Amino acid sequence: MNDVDGQAGVRGRYVIVEGGEGVGKTTQVVALAQRLSEAGIDCEVVREPGGDPFAEAGRELLLGELERTAPAEVLAFNALRAQLLIAVIEPLLATGTWVLSDRGRLSTIAYQGHGAGADLAWTREICAMTVALCPPDVEVVLDLDPVVAAERRTMRGDDDRFERMDLAFHQRVAEAYRAEAALAGIEVVDAEGTPAEITDRLWRVVSPLL
Repeated sequence: MNDVDGQAGVRGRYVIVEGGEGVGKTTQVVALAQRLSEAGIDCEVVREPGGDPFAEAGRELLLGELERTAPAEVLAFNALRAQLLIAVIEPLLATGTWVLSDRGRLSTIAYQGHGAGADLAWTREICAMTVALCPPDVEVVLDLDPVVAAERRTMRGDDDRFERMDLAFHQRVAEAYRAEAALAGIEVVDAEGTPAEITDRLWRVVSPLL
């Protein structure tokens, strides 16, 4: 297990923060990285899709407006996930660095499976095979009422194709995260409150890995 001394040869930890649009994932991943740095842990923040030049190029395609089917999206997201896991995350973990990821496999299951209608069993299987390349140490879901999340996105002002989906889609996604978390025994954290309050809740999930 990793420790605050960052001893050579000790494998890092891989932590994924999940949730729908506007729940505060990006803010909280950065806040967790700061907490870990203060505890003496070397850490890096990555995002899905993205994380290296190939995956970032794919991100632009997937967040764009070109028409595509839900199964094609499942495969595309997992192709970029495999690139990130093998090219970026696994090498970092091998050096003892912790990796904090903004999204992971549950996003594909929630968005493309529950949200867009790709076959759920097939989607879970594709995601499981990909994640087996480098499994996370912990996944955690940030949960927020989709109406409140939509208000946050409006204040933020930027959006992409997924953020512009209608409220019914985002409600399906929010319900999917809760259901998939329950199936897998993944912690669900309330994303209401101040950023500091939410960070404290997440820290209670992540700190036992220290």
